Amino acid sequence: MEYYIYVTNKCNLNCSYCSVMLENNSRHLPDQLSYKLEDLKHFVDTVQRTRPKDVARIYFFGGEPTLDFNTIYSIILLFKEVKSYKVEFILHTNGILLNYLPEYIIKYIDIIFLSINYEKIYNSGKISDYFIGLLHNISIIKNKKQIPFIGRLTISEGASVYSECALIGDFFDYVYWQLDNQKNLRDIIAYKEQYKKEISLLFEYWLKFFKEGVILRYIPFLSIAQHLLYEYPIPQHFYCGYGDDMIYIQTDGSCYGCCDEVDSKRHFIGDIYSGIEFRDMEISNVICKNCEDLIICGGRCGRMHKDFEPERIKYYCEMNKFTFELVRKHLPEIIEKIGSCTYYKEIFCDSLMDYTELLP
Repeated sequence: MEYYIYVTNKCNLNCSYCSVMLENNSRHLPDQLSYKLEDLKHFVDTVQRTRPKDVARIYFFGGEPTLDFNTIYSIILLFKEVKSYKVEFILHTNGILLNYLPEYIIKYIDIIFLSINYEKIYNSGKISDYFIGLLHNISIIKNKKQIPFIGRLTISEGASVYSECALIGDFFDYVYWQLDNQKNLRDIIAYKEQYKKEISLLFEYWLKFFKEGVILRYIPFLSIAQHLLYEYPIPQHFYCGYGDDMIYIQTDGSCYGCCDEVDSKRHFIGDIYSGIEFRDMEISNVICKNCEDLIICGGRCGRMHKDFEPERIKYYCEMNKFTFELVRKHLPEIIEKIGSCTYYKEIFCDSLMDYTELLP
């Protein structure tokens, strides 16, 4: 089970594409935790009893969680001695304050997701101090503990999936990008066509290195190849975890199946006091259920099927199906290379990828 705990609703960035912060502000949610940590612990214990084999993945989320080290550490202390189930601690951060992350917290962190604001990577055509600072902070953490870093990018209308992935790939253990799920895209047709052009360039770039014995760890490409190469069952739940094993816990203790649309409560599933219930969130209820590519994409985004009209969903499907075909076309070359490099298979099957939604 994945528990995304809003450590705070404050943030030290103001990303124009961040629907999470816009919606949290509109609901006037508390900046800090307003519930008792003992109630959080009781809630997680109760949920874990229904899923005894599941690891409890505690995500420090927000807002920007590193604005409140005390709360992060208090939650760690709450769960670190648990014996009845395994616990992992995952930090979801913008990275700006990582150089201040205390060693007593670093000690317990298993994975760091670093969300990069593409709007701030460049300044007048040059690499910005913001981005250089992120790389410096990653180095500081890595020198203290070899924590895996997964770089996350949101590919909105103003972003370039090609240039940004090519830039950041060397500095992260893995790179994952997500397509912009905002309702108010200016021109979704132009967005789709630009993405297809750039994903073609990025895959060509990835494939060139792959043939030369270097794997650029772009999770979407690796995941697509993985699901084409090996046998997987037809998914019963969304790969993103929506409606099954993903819970967002707000600062007031209310719980949601997704971090988007918090203001409308469309994904409200309960609270830490009275428990949760996933309703009408099964993959069998959406238009993807009979799609031949369901095994590859796992329905993409569960929230999308509840919030968007079929016509809008179709555009996201087209973008991902286009990417599937890029990989399929070169699958024989990929198979041949994996056969000659045994460590390739280990990378394609790395469980670290499962901490993401796999497909953008």
